[in-house]
Amino acid sequence: MKAPDGYGTRTLTTKALIVVGLIFNGFWLLAVLGQNDWIAVLGCILAVVWWCYPASVKRVLAMALAGCLMDGLLTFTGLYQFESSFLPAWLILLWLGFATFVWFLRHNLARYPTLLVLLAGSIGGAASYLAGKQLGAVSWPAGDTQTLLIVTVCWLVFSGLLLLWIRICIDKEV
Repeated sequence: MKAPDGYGTRTLTTKALIVVGLIFNGFWLLAVLGQNDWIAVLGCILAVVWWCYPASVKRVLAMALAGCLMDGLLTFTGLYQFESSFLPAWLILLWLGFATFVWFLRHNLARYPTLLVLLAGSIGGAASYLAGKQLGAVSWPAGDTQTLLIVTVCWLVFSGLLLLWIRICIDKEV
């Protein structure tokens, strides 16, 4: 059944949103602080979630691939630098975790005004990479100001495309 706004009735309660947000933040910390040491734990967490919610996997993989492509481009151009020569495995798992998190919130996200999602996505995305830099997970050879501006714009575009994709997917749901 569709809600009057056209984006479904499967939104999470405030309590559920907080719980899901805290779980993702814990996942993010495991990935960024633990990096390669916690790959098995991150993989197991994702495997359990996907086992419980198998319908999400196809959408999550597509979303994570888009995020990895964005980060791959930023790495290729020299804005990001990791210890590995390309994207580290922990970052790919983090993208899979982020995509899973977003998929669980898709009905909530689709209901927010586009401008709010774009602002939150661009600022939140850039802030997460700044925090990752401060924690030593990534370096920014081009400097903080230039990198932060470019990353913010990239996340603005990514957030807009992600929101559009979410709304299209929801419209196709029964």
